Amino acid sequence: MSKRDWSLVFFTTLAQWSVGIILFLTWPVIVNHDSSFLFNTGPSLANPVLLALILIASATVSSFLHLGNPMNAPKALNNLSGSWLSREVLTIGIFSASLVFILLTGWGSDNPRYLKYLMALGSMSGLALLWTMIRIYVMPTIPAWNSWYTPVSFVSTALSLGLVTLLVLQANGQVNVAGHITRSASIALAAMLLIEVGSGFAHQSWLRRLDRGMDDLVFDSGIFYRVFLFRMALLIIALVIIVVAIPDTSILKGLTGPSWLYPLFALILLQELIGRLLFYSTYFRAGV
Repeated sequence: MSKRDWSLVFFTTLAQWSVGIILFLTWPVIVNHDSSFLFNTGPSLANPVLLALILIASATVSSFLHLGNPMNAPKALNNLSGSWLSREVLTIGIFSASLVFILLTGWGSDNPRYLKYLMALGSMSGLALLWTMIRIYVMPTIPAWNSWYTPVSFVSTALSLGLVTLLVLQANGQVNVAGHITRSASIALAAMLLIEVGSGFAHQSWLRRLDRGMDDLVFDSGIFYRVFLFRMALLIIALVIIVVAIPDTSILKGLTGPSWLYPLFALILLQELIGRLLFYSTYFRAGV
């Protein structure tokens, strides 16, 4: 893994986090008949849509660091018919524009008109972005990425970070959703962490059996394996915290965030970054 790949670690993680936030803000907006006071829609850092926009903007800036010449970035749109990279650039622009539109229509109103439809549009463009990101990395010439784990990893990053962010926003009073939605989010987060643990061990077993064609590329020992075990330990700790804490009703009532919530958020974010670092560390080409 080269130093420039660090920018991709942050780009993919931040972009998927942004998509996850919008997905799980859209959920209560759609199921509630009255969408007023679900979340702050004004020009404030308390506005979760602004948080999602800051994340996707930071991800975009980070992606420029991977380019040899960032001024050539607009040229990536020249091959929309045959390049998933070009489509990714396009969907980033559409997703970002949808968030800006939601912000502009919401400023000055606690209950902007058509919020349900605007959030649905943002979610659809976010899912399109997530799909293009997956398709970029599923390629036969990179065996370690050309597997079921790539879409599972990218989707689970978006969902896990989106869910835990919803819980934090609810605890901070930035989101006001019904208690049953918060409890469902907690249960869904526990399920996602369990999936990440299971898929992580399954993928590690698959990497061990993968024909790498290089004796010095080892995935079942050394620093790679130790970092993998560290990530699994973080995931298991986070899973235990959320399972034990689900009966905690303080978060359901929108009170001050319970003591377990912020360490949980830090654990999940850290393990997602480590997981993406491990993903890029498995890079090698076959047949070239």
